[in-house]
Amino acid sequence: MEYEHVPPTQIDRWTAAIQARGLADVAIPLLDVLQIWGFVGGQILWMLAPFVGKHTLAPFAEALEEPETLRQLQRRLREGEVQ
Repeated sequence: MEYEHVPPTQIDRWTAAIQARGLADVAIPLLDVLQIWGFVGGQILWMLAPFVGKHTLAPFAEALEEPETLRQLQRRLREGEVQ
């Protein structure tokens, strides 16, 4: 795997993008579901990466496979802040 961990700056960008679109209220409960089913979604993204672009999908796939990354994103959305 090329990406071992999702950098905090990427989580900041996702937090800002979700908040800018007014989707924090939807994303917070969805992240609970993704913490359970995210590994499967991550594997699907890894399979699609050669067709879509590895650098495009890799951060998302890695995040889905790491429940702690999803918890951090959820925590930041609840707090309403980008660090």
